[in-house]
Amino acid sequence: MMNGQGGDAGRARQRALIAALVCGAFGIGVSEFLVMGLLPEIAQDLSPVLYAAHPEAAIAAAGGMASGYALGVVVGMIVTPIVLRRLSERSIVAICAAAMLVLTLLTVLSPNLPVAVVLRFLSALAHASYVGLASLMAARALGSRHHGRGAAIVVGGLTMANVVGVPLLTAFGAVTGWRIALGVCALLFAAPLLALARIAPLAAETAAKHPERSRAGGPWRLVVAIVLVTSLASGAFAITTFVAPISLHAQGPSPVISVAVLMLVFGIGMNLGNFGGGAVADRSAPLTLLLGAAAGAGGALLLLPGGMSGGFAGAGVFLVGVGLGALTPSAQVIYVRLAQRRPRLAASLAPGTINLGSFVGALLGGIGLAGVGAQAVVWVALALFGLGLALQLFRSVTGDRLAAPTSSV
Repeated sequence: MMNGQGGDAGRARQRALIAALVCGAFGIGVSEFLVMGLLPEIAQDLSPVLYAAHPEAAIAAAGGMASGYALGVVVGMIVTPIVLRRLSERSIVAICAAAMLVLTLLTVLSPNLPVAVVLRFLSALAHASYVGLASLMAARALGSRHHGRGAAIVVGGLTMANVVGVPLLTAFGAVTGWRIALGVCALLFAAPLLALARIAPLAAETAAKHPERSRAGGPWRLVVAIVLVTSLASGAFAITTFVAPISLHAQGPSPVISVAVLMLVFGIGMNLGNFGGGAVADRSAPLTLLLGAAAGAGGALLLLPGGMSGGFAGAGVFLVGVGLGALTPSAQVIYVRLAQRRPRLAASLAPGTINLGSFVGALLGGIGLAGVGAQAVVWVALALFGLGLALQLFRSVTGDRLAAPTSSV
């Protein structure tokens, strides 16, 4: 333990490094969701002929930038750790930040929509490894291997992006154009690059490179955990993706709470769930996961009846946000514990499977919406939350105790 000026300098370096890592995560969150908010402007710019003839078709085609990014995250959570397996964690995080910086700037210069879609896919390949390994670095920089707390701090950049960065840059992009707004966002990735280049490795970064292997792990347990996390994320994203029609169903034709306010409430709930879950997950990740799943299911139940007050809609969306926020830190701890022989792959699984849930939730929710209506989307979400709850109870019965401490991972 350092003391005096040495200790102060070490803590200052620690805070600076963590802040830079969070800045990169903030950039990821803004770039991912900023595109969704500016799809009409992007469609008009990159597909002008189609937009002039069929605006809706052009906007739908521009949505390929968002779906391509989600697909890239899923592919990257497996491919990137394998390709970069011989490098240090610090080097991988730096490469991921540099890749996102360069590829996002190249997206700004895209001459047409197909090029932009490909560049967004390539940029997303670095998403899961950056978030996962930055979470591990943050946990070690704190002086202990608190994986849940480290994940909560770094993912806090992503959740704060939805509350602050995305609304501000979306409004900015509506005035200045999507290219300038996305270019400003790309500069956020310079912060972790500069910090990693200028701040010498902390002693804690090199500690515990070979964690004690758990006997409770196993391929089938990891598969169950992946299905569990994907299911819970899918339930949350089924609701958030189609929050506009769900709002009309829940509140009636004259909603008291607007969709914009509902998304703000969702963002607040997600932040509370993330930081609260991070504080609890290091003591009991399974219990945190179970409580988050229960919160999401409870929120969906509040959205199920039609024509209720705006309070029900607001409370329902808030609880869904809490459940999704608590998912990342608890999933990070569980994955790292179950896949200790491959810690880098384990670290990328949490953001990767949650983004897979975004894709699955939007797909299944869209099928329900097109076939039956907004109420069917809520039923889909409830089924997904129910599957997650059942799988977590199965895990607890077969050996993962709800209150088992995870500080040894």
